[in-house]
Amino acid sequence: MKTTINLLIFTVIALFLFPIKDADAQRGRGRMKAEWEELGSRIVTKGADHDVINVTRRDGTFTKVQFRILKSRVHIDKMTIFFDNGDVQHFRIDKNFGVGEWSPVLDLPGNKRFIDRVTFNYHTKFFASGKGKIVLFGKS
Repeated sequence: MKTTINLLIFTVIALFLFPIKDADAQRGRGRMKAEWEELGSRIVTKGADHDVINVTRRDGTFTKVQFRILKSRVHIDKMTIFFDNGDVQHFRIDKNFGVGEWSPVLDLPGNKRFIDRVTFNYHTKFFASGKGKIVLFGKS
C-alpha cells in the first residue's frame, strides 16, 4: 500500500514537472534561432583548398560570426570576412574541428556591417573520411 501511494505521488509530481521543463526548452530554442542566423554553407572537398560562402541575406548587419563543421573532420587554417563597404577582416583559426564541433564566437569589431562573403582556407587530406560541410552563422 505504501509503495502504491509513493508511486502515485511520484507520478503526479512528474506530470507537473516535465511539461514545464519542456516548455522552457522550447523557449530557449526560439531565442537561439532569433539571435543566430544561418548565413550559408559549403561542402568542403578532400585535400587542401579554399571555399567561399556568399552571404545573400541583405536585411541585417552582424556583430559576431560562428561556424560549425559537419559530416567530416576539417582543419581550418584561416577565415576572411569581406564586408559590403570594402572592409576586410582576417581570422587565423589553425585548428582541427571534429564532426559537429562549433568554432569560438568571433567578434566583428567596429560598426555593424553587411557581410558580402566569407572565405575559408582549410585542409582535410590527413584525416577526412569524406566531404565535410562548413555552416556559417551570424548574430546581429
